[in-house]
Order: sequence, then structure tokens, then C-alpha cells
Amino acid sequence: MDKIIVGNWKMYPTLSDSSVLTSSLHNSLETIHGAEVIIAPPTVWLMHVIENWKHRVSHVKFAAQNIWPDDQGAFTGETSAYLLKDIVSHVIIGHSERRRYQLEDNDLIREKVQACLKWHIKPILCVGETKKVLNGDKVDTHQWEKLAEQLEEGLSGVSKAALENVLIAYEPVWAIGTQNPATPEYTVEVIKRMREILAKKYSQEAAETVPILYGGSVSAGNCSDFLRETEIAGLLIGGVSVKAKEFSEICQIASRVGR
Repeated sequence: MDKIIVGNWKMYPTLSDSSVLTSSLHNSLETIHGAEVIIAPPTVWLMHVIENWKHRVSHVKFAAQNIWPDDQGAFTGETSAYLLKDIVSHVIIGHSERRRYQLEDNDLIREKVQACLKWHIKPILCVGETKKVLNGDKVDTHQWEKLAEQLEEGLSGVSKAALENVLIAYEPVWAIGTQNPATPEYTVEVIKRMREILAKKYSQEAAETVPILYGGSVSAGNCSDFLRETEIAGLLIGGVSVKAKEFSEICQIASRVGR
């Protein structure tokens, strides 16, 4: 199965930066095989980036960084799945930064997931603990309950059939932006425990087929360690995704692992 690489540009590039980045990535990613690349520019530059991606290829898709759950209405500054349904294939939902700075709770995140599915957009549901869940053989019960709650409540109301269109991104908050990522072994163990939750809610088969990505201080230097793990379907990349050369290198590595 092809590995999935999501590049979350966050609120970094200006319009001119986005143009240069789009051109560089288009040239380097157009001919890769064995990886699916999803690019999430700031919403304000989304159409600009898509329109400047001169030749669309099936393995490069576009995502929004967020949505509002209502289709239309008096929600100044927001963008809905309904408005984006003909523009993007994916939306990042429940990113740790939105949980922290915009105080998004599980109820709102659940509504956003359902709005995406309603309009045939694939949500990338982000979940993650603020402190390590696992410490050797010990489990931090409080952290695990919070992580499990994010997963269960974020998927509340999602049917088994709809689950096929959901991606999950495991992003331990303690690893983001620290240059100290979780180890692949740690990540795999947490993902296995997450799949146990999914198996109880849906089925073992459904739990095994949900793509679960890892995000948190990923670089070209350490990405292959994560990508070699079959439990890890791909990577959610933040700051490095606006560094064209390094992001392209990660995608190239993913394409080799995916074949």
C-alpha cells in the first residue's frame, strides 16, 4: 500500500512563498510513484496553489487545514466543507494547535468530521497525548483516557462504511516542534492500542484498514524509520513541509518504501 505524506503548511508561507513552493514541489513530485501526497496550504492561498499546480496528477491531492461544521451562515471568517467540496479531497480536523489555541473540544471536532463525510471529503482526524502515554511497561492512565476519548468521540456517529473514508493522525503533543520525536517502536505500540479501540467499535478488519499516520518532529533524517513500520500508514508533517527540498526528499523516501 502506498504511504501517505501530508504537508501542513500551517500559517507560514506568504503568497509569493506559496508560489515558489508550489513550483518547486510540482517539479519534484510530479513523477514519483508509490506515495500519496496531500498538501494543505493556508486557506487564503488554497485556490492559488491548486490553480498553479499546472498538471494535476492522481497521487498529489489538496487539503484544507480546518473547516466549520455548518454548511452556510453568519460565521464570519470561517469556511465550510460545503464550500470546499469541489476544491479539496481532505481536511485536517482537530489538530493539536486548534485544540490548544482555539479551544476546540471533542464535540466540535466530531461535528467537523461528520460535515466532511457528508460532503464526501476525507477527514484527517488528529489525536494525541500531551505527555507520554507509555513509560516502559507502565501506562499513564490519565493520558491514555484522554487519547482514547479524542479517538472515540471524534468518530462518534461515524458508521463502519463511512470509516473507510477517514484517516487518523497520531500526533503526540509532547513531540511536536521539539526535535525529539516519539520512537517508531513507541508509535507502533500506541497505534496498536488505538486499533484495539477501533476493533471494539467496528470490527477487527475495519480497525486494521484505517490509515493511521504519525506526526511530530519528522524530518528527512528520521522519516524512513517510521515509514518502514507497516502499522504506520504515513506521516503528517508540519514546519518541514514548507522546506521544498526536505519535503520532496521525504516524499521520495516514502515512494521507495511504498513500492
